[in-house]
Amino acid sequence: MASGSHATLEVRKLKKNFLVGKEEIPVLKGIDLKVDFGEFVVILGPSGCGKSTLLNTILGLEEPTEGQVLVRGKDVYTMDEDGRANFRRQKFGVVYQQPNWIRSLNVIENVAFPLNIAGVHHHTAMKRAKEILYLFKFDKYEKYYPMELSGGQQQKLSMCRALIANPWIVLADEPTGNLDTITAEDLMYDLKVLNSESRRTIIMVTHNTDYERYATKLIYMEDGLIKKIEQREKPVISQEEEEQVIDLAEEGLAK
Repeated sequence: MASGSHATLEVRKLKKNFLVGKEEIPVLKGIDLKVDFGEFVVILGPSGCGKSTLLNTILGLEEPTEGQVLVRGKDVYTMDEDGRANFRRQKFGVVYQQPNWIRSLNVIENVAFPLNIAGVHHHTAMKRAKEILYLFKFDKYEKYYPMELSGGQQQKLSMCRALIANPWIVLADEPTGNLDTITAEDLMYDLKVLNSESRRTIIMVTHNTDYERYATKLIYMEDGLIKKIEQREKPVISQEEEEQVIDLAEEGLAK
């Protein structure tokens, strides 16, 4: 059950350096950030400013040089690598700019795959995949292979896969980067509905300022630092609604 005593996500004094040859290059230079339940956070900044590194560190994929990543008060990096992987599968859904598909699997099998590797019974995984494809009006493509689909269709499919385990945080890394304007707006609409109606917390990285209008919180990054945070609105979500979403995530990997 949700306790309501912690922010959904908190990043404290986060630093990340990469070793290039013999030189240590700072990419994140001291990030402090708090995200409350149900927010739609848009992180803006030029290429190379550290946006994607920040997302990967939040996901538990890039161990920080210094600092903490707390998800509902739990420090992600007190877990070992396997623990972080399990935590990530349950709590996070991820939509990347370039989806990675298993080419030998069709659409419904790709969507079900995260549940399969989590040990969910195959029949249960396929049933959930069919349900989420239907929800996104994508069930007619279930027997296609992802590479037979357009770029926009693949991103919608990527959204289905990201949501298969009922995560309560969705991270999107330049999800519209390879899409035309109309298709990109369609994807942004889906993200907004997911946020406003399904009460999922969204954290999206982009360099496109046109998407500022979707945000409840805007974060401007430059040169590995947060230069400005603009709180546009505060989501009003009851404790009961929050608990329902958290409980769905806890049930999402049930076998």
